[in-house]
Amino acid sequence: MRAHNVGVLISTATARSVGADNDSQIDRESGSDLAEALGRLGLSPLSLTADDALDLTLRRTRLRACLLAAHGHAGGLGRIQALLELRKIPFVGPSAQVTGLAYDKLRARQILAYHSLPVPTTVALGGAEPPSRHAIGLLGWPCVLKPRRGSHAAGVRLLADADAVARATEAADADAGEMLLERAVLGREVQVVLLHGKVLGAMEVVREADDLAQIRAMTCPPGLTRSQLKGIGNLAEHATRALGLVRGAARVDILVHPRHNEVVLEAEPCPDLRRVGVVARVARAAGLRYEALVQELLRGLVDVPERVAPARSVRQAPAPVVEAAAAALQ
Repeated sequence: MRAHNVGVLISTATARSVGADNDSQIDRESGSDLAEALGRLGLSPLSLTADDALDLTLRRTRLRACLLAAHGHAGGLGRIQALLELRKIPFVGPSAQVTGLAYDKLRARQILAYHSLPVPTTVALGGAEPPSRHAIGLLGWPCVLKPRRGSHAAGVRLLADADAVARATEAADADAGEMLLERAVLGREVQVVLLHGKVLGAMEVVREADDLAQIRAMTCPPGLTRSQLKGIGNLAEHATRALGLVRGAARVDILVHPRHNEVVLEAEPCPDLRRVGVVARVARAAGLRYEALVQELLRGLVDVPERVAPARSVRQAPAPVVEAAAAALQ
């Protein structure tokens, strides 16, 4: 029987966005790891570049399905997904519309708040109508500045006072980029990984104080009580349902404060799919090796010649594994 052709879409570094170079590196590594896993599963991987000629490439190539190794603006804006939908090529992950809404942190928070889910108090900078000083003052200090559309904490800064906010507002206007200013919520950051809308596991991350885009250490599973983990998992599942992120892998970042309710920071519709990424590490801790994870992502789209996923059984939770984050993992 002839193996199915499965495309692996890798973006180019043409997007003008904060952290685009880092996203491009992650794309290349994700693409290489996914292609290798597809080969091990008995499928025929085809690496495709998501450039200006992508539409012509898709029309000339017979594909059973596609995996997206596209992060940041390349995958988050939903343009690649829209093209795949136009050409009626099945792909892993949410639709173009759902992806674009989830990647837009402001719109996503409005949707989550409508569903009574906790999100940080947020004001937008760099738009047609800048917020008043009163609105900014209600946030309190310190506050957090971040791109409205971005990933891997690129461009995220902690601001200490109103003068720092004024300077950030001027910079946002000058670059014609939209930024968000949110009330700083102190707590432990837990990244919940979901597969087809169901919690697979979670990873606690600790960031460098002087560079929030850099992760210093990761712990899987997080050092929280069983009831805390269950509550965080329920919150993440509600968030993905509210945003429509129920196809493929998704990641929901939650801040856990010891004296307050949890807060949903964001939901990532195109999480890092490298072997060293959070999704793969959480899957491995749950007893799902990388090839089996890729097979599960393709469920319902492609019949894998030989099932490689190990039987998953109920077992005691492993002791937390604390890892120093690699420099490339951001």
